[in-house]
Amino acid sequence: MKRKPDESIRIYAAGLILQQLDSLAAEINGVKAAKDIENVHRMRVSSRRIRAILEVFQDCLPSKRGIIWQNGIKSITKALGDARDTDVQIESITGIYKELPDPSMRPGIRRLILRLKQKRVKLQDRVVERVTEFEKSGLQEEMRVAFVALAAKNSLVYLYTPELYKLSFEKIQAAYKIFTSFEDEIMDPQKIEELHAMRVAGKNFRYILECFSALYSNGLKEPVNTMKNAQDLLGNIHDCDMWTLELPDFLEKEHNLTRAYFGNDRFTDRFKIGIQYLEDLKKQNRDAYYQSFVEKWKQWQEENVWDNLLQTLQVPFFQEKDITPLKLIEKLRDGETQ
Repeated sequence: MKRKPDESIRIYAAGLILQQLDSLAAEINGVKAAKDIENVHRMRVSSRRIRAILEVFQDCLPSKRGIIWQNGIKSITKALGDARDTDVQIESITGIYKELPDPSMRPGIRRLILRLKQKRVKLQDRVVERVTEFEKSGLQEEMRVAFVALAAKNSLVYLYTPELYKLSFEKIQAAYKIFTSFEDEIMDPQKIEELHAMRVAGKNFRYILECFSALYSNGLKEPVNTMKNAQDLLGNIHDCDMWTLELPDFLEKEHNLTRAYFGNDRFTDRFKIGIQYLEDLKKQNRDAYYQSFVEKWKQWQEENVWDNLLQTLQVPFFQEKDITPLKLIEKLRDGETQ
């Protein structure tokens, strides 16, 4: 029989979920209007944080409803993610277009921007559809009803109990192990899939750190900032990898479309110089981002960012003689834990 979670944990989780539900709801109208790309970005982040909280505190949730809530949030995260990625691409390529060294490169880049904008219009329809479905599903209201009474107890119950700290240690160290498990692979710049997997693990690690940041005052500030930095660099590497893979396909598709429209090959090469320039630029950027990430990784090791994090997580247990996390520390560093 599953042991009922400590009340302090349930109250703490309820507060986190309600906070993120408020943040998510605040962006809905802006996302539908599509006038500011930051609305999509903020709502996407809120949806991801809600999913992380639901995962971390899954034992606090009604088992059947918890799965439904996760799936409901996941459906809008995907739509928002595709829209956000395209927004960033449009912004990035538009910036590159303004700084092109040769006017002959403009047709190819203009055509790419056109296709991205057309894609974004189609994605907006799906975004509105998913967000509207989420609103009509009643999941927001259901989650609020499930957690508002619990959250209201936060002034009546002492939240920072040993049980909550033990949970924070367990969840953070598990995420830490997954993220750092890619350490050997990242020394090879050709490990594209592994670098992407590390990026995904890094996002999860960061969100879990943020879940428990209130427990440690400023103690998790440095690792959270480190993970933001890692996330940005790994994200830039991944974006460059995707451009390198997709640009040749884009060029071939435009070549075929142009030839089909004009009935000959007269205009089919006018996009090539710009797209080739962009592909070369993305390869150069990828090398620079990768080198920067490896340098940062070594710097974080030299600064003992990870050891300091583990020590911070130990502090609440210093007065207890038989706490499992203390026993796990050395094994964790030596890679002995399962």
